[in-house]
Amino acid sequence: MGMVISIVEGDVASEQIPALIAAYKSVIESGLPPSIQQSFLVQRSPNHVAIITVWRSREDLQAMIDGGGEPVARRLIREAGGQPQANFHDVLAAG
Repeated sequence: MGMVISIVEGDVASEQIPALIAAYKSVIESGLPPSIQQSFLVQRSPNHVAIITVWRSREDLQAMIDGGGEPVARRLIREAGGQPQANFHDVLAAG
């Protein structure tokens, strides 16, 4: 199977955004696992953020889910005061 994109999003208080950015950067600086090709922390509005992750395959994503424990993207948004919601999309074509 091909790549999968996960989008974990939630509303957080604007004063929590700097702490979320710092926590996200800390995770990224520690190194992404080989199953993740890229990750982005994005903002749609002053209080709505999302972590978009490009996974190598659906199997890699499922292995992370099956591994137990709270996924990092969910934890980061939850710790910033949000209620994370996750969506997953199979990549049909990429440029």
